[in-house]
Amino acid sequence: MIKLQRNPKPEIIINNEENWNEALKNAISTHGSYSKIPKEIKEKLLIHYKHPSIKTSLFSSSFQKCAFCEAKPAESGNIEVEHYAPKSKHPDLTFCWENFLPACRKCNEHKDDHDTILEPIINPYNNDPEKIFYYEDIRILANNDNKKIGSLTIEVCGLNSARLMRPRADILIGLHGFSEAIAEALKDYEAADTEAKRRNRKRKIKEALEVIEMTATPSEKLSGFCKFYLSKCEPYLKAKSIITHEHT
Repeated sequence: MIKLQRNPKPEIIINNEENWNEALKNAISTHGSYSKIPKEIKEKLLIHYKHPSIKTSLFSSSFQKCAFCEAKPAESGNIEVEHYAPKSKHPDLTFCWENFLPACRKCNEHKDDHDTILEPIINPYNNDPEKIFYYEDIRILANNDNKKIGSLTIEVCGLNSARLMRPRADILIGLHGFSEAIAEALKDYEAADTEAKRRNRKRKIKEALEVIEMTATPSEKLSGFCKFYLSKCEPYLKAKSIITHEHT
């Protein structure tokens, strides 16, 4: 999970939110409750939040990834407009832009109608996940300062399920491979006996860093996991220090 920046509210919500809310409120009043609204009527009332312009703005803010697990559409079900506070329990927030999250179908199904108003979970638009979570091997865990809300988020969204630990394991194998390659490159650099060799080997180290750092860019899947790995990777940190000092 990574910190996200919400895009400005789409014009279609600005222009129609009040009318959409009023229509839903009237249907609830007519039928007695949100749950008692007939399916066909409810679908017509709710279709508005799935408008393409809403999806486009929302999904682009998460780099086309799930806001919770960072999976991409082909890996964990299509990205959907998820309501942070469930519309079934908080229908007044059905069309609220600040209540929307891009979530994969798996996380959406796992979260179900968990009431985030009564029991909040992490909202990556409002909270910085880097300050709340860390990784131990291929498992995501909550730090002690945020244990309650962090652990609840992991449980509610199923962030340690097999569907996520398997891809983390695959990525971890690749990251370990990069780490070992960088460690070997550092040995060669330190063994260089001429300035020309040192420059050449430093260039190769820089190229290797550029490759491994791509895994931690926000647009990549599981970039939060990769960024945490690099923050603890000794060969990477040593190589980064060498390259950084080159430019100071």
